[in-house]
Amino acid sequence: MPARGRLTIDTSNITVDGDSAAGGSRPGQGQNVRLRVSDTGTGMTSEVIKHAFEPFYTTKVDGTGTALGLATVYGIVTEAGGHIRIHSEPGAGTTVTIAPPVTTETAPTVEPATYRRVPIGEMVLVVEDESALREVTRRIFTRNGYKVTTAGNGPEALDIASTHPGEIHLLVTDVVMPHMLGKEVAEKMRAIKPGIEVLFMSGYARPAPASQGRLDPGVVLVEKPFSEADLMTKAGLVLDGHFRGFKTIEGSSA
Repeated sequence: MPARGRLTIDTSNITVDGDSAAGGSRPGQGQNVRLRVSDTGTGMTSEVIKHAFEPFYTTKVDGTGTALGLATVYGIVTEAGGHIRIHSEPGAGTTVTIAPPVTTETAPTVEPATYRRVPIGEMVLVVEDESALREVTRRIFTRNGYKVTTAGNGPEALDIASTHPGEIHLLVTDVVMPHMLGKEVAEKMRAIKPGIEVLFMSGYARPAPASQGRLDPGVVLVEKPFSEADLMTKAGLVLDGHFRGFKTIEGSSA
């Protein structure tokens, strides 16, 4: 909405009849909770709507976004058994509708992370193309006693590793990034720093990264958005050698 406008959010209980939804996932039948977000912005053409949920598809100029937001939302919603659709026309604004299924089951109790370690000044390299998340992750590691350096993409991270005089103990890398995917970053990083441990970050709901061929099954993965306790727990387990190589850490989701 470049010239300002109105953003409307509303919720309701609905019954889905199973009809297909253009510009999104196919809904299942039954009771759903509807979350609808509407704006009065510039809108989208039908061709843009067809590709809106594809990773890296964007109509923005280079450098103004990662083009992963809607793809991430799509993965989370469909993994939860819900559906999502877009209705939009040029000049008429956009409405995004999310409808997760209703359940009568009691939400499971999530045990808080319990693993704690005392850092001894290990060096952590954080690779994340989203600048705000990169900075948040850096701050979390720093205030917990780690040394931290950061990179905005894979090639930059490899340059840092090639010139860094000391050991880099932990690579924390996003899974899906422009220029180079996290899996490739990890593989090339281990050629430069053979002793480095790896922790992946992803905004895709499990098991989307593996199913899309981006990661091998059984990787060490912390899911976005993550809490400080979850990140420190998984980083500590990896650094202490509980999971050598690309192994899975099961437990509380991040």
